[in-house]
Amino acid sequence: MATAGSTAPEYNVTGIDYSDRRHFRYSGPLIDIHAHVFQTRPGDPKDGPPLGQGPGATLDQAALMLETAEDFGVVRVYSMCPADDIEPLRERFGDRLGFNGPISKKLDEPDDVAYRLLDRYLELGVEIIKFWAAPRGRDRGLLVDTPWRIECARRARAAGLRRIMVHVADPDVWFKRQYADVAKYGTKLDQYRGLERLLTEFSDVTWIAAHMGGDPEHPDHLEALLERYPNLNFDTSATKWQVREVSAHRECIRDVVLRHPDRFLFGSDLVTRHTLVREHYASRYWCERTLWESAWEGRSPIADPDYEPEPNGPTTPPLLGLALPQEVLEKVYYANARRLCPPTLNVERSNVERSQK
Repeated sequence: MATAGSTAPEYNVTGIDYSDRRHFRYSGPLIDIHAHVFQTRPGDPKDGPPLGQGPGATLDQAALMLETAEDFGVVRVYSMCPADDIEPLRERFGDRLGFNGPISKKLDEPDDVAYRLLDRYLELGVEIIKFWAAPRGRDRGLLVDTPWRIECARRARAAGLRRIMVHVADPDVWFKRQYADVAKYGTKLDQYRGLERLLTEFSDVTWIAAHMGGDPEHPDHLEALLERYPNLNFDTSATKWQVREVSAHRECIRDVVLRHPDRFLFGSDLVTRHTLVREHYASRYWCERTLWESAWEGRSPIADPDYEPEPNGPTTPPLLGLALPQEVLEKVYYANARRLCPPTLNVERSNVERSQK
């Protein structure tokens, strides 16, 4: 346990032993549907996406992250990464990686920039495309239902790709701080109007709403969306956010997952960065698995700047495990992703067999 006044790393402020997994109850394979595995470079920013240029590109962090993932039973990881990184990653790691192509462009660029990017991702054989549309992207024209994204969805569907991931909302606390200007950003519920338009217009497309649909704070809203749109699914990624809010709404979230076990997919939102250590990656997988499969109760070991502690209280939020049943874990951790993204097998099969030994 870190003592008062000590400087503990953000990935383990409570001194947890991430090799202690006695509370894990699931022994089968997992698929991480939401991660960002890149080539990294010495000049990459500490936070944010990699530069995508410059000397010293290496796959060392990708290897470290995937080794850590495998140690936690993850047999395949779906990466959002620049198109230029796909071939080097695929050559090195084979079927351990699947790919998700983020479709974006700058505000002053023509729509054709997005269409050419989509074409390149399709040529590279991505299995999913991604529309990032967080409120902070509005100034850059990154609305989920902006016309060029609707056209990208049409073109992807015509090409046979019918899986789209979306990020449409951020934590409630951000709407009290960063997004307090409602005239500029809208309310949190406003973020879902464009998504619902796409869910209706593209009812034959599988949609994955990242980060528990962007609204683990409101399980009733998540359930209403699932009931209205049979083509919608949620992933569990963004560990700090999910630990904080799923634990705070433990029974309600558990009930929603139990009523809709086919609609949730395991994800981490891990990002490879040039100087990270193994424990950083381990912390996210340890917390995610502890949250969903165990009855563990304690404090989150990860520093969380969005948590608002009581005066003189613990500085990290509670982590309260949901102890999902085994048959539900099998779906959330593996079967749902495998059904939505049919296998290319080979390496994955050997990884599954190894995870079951």
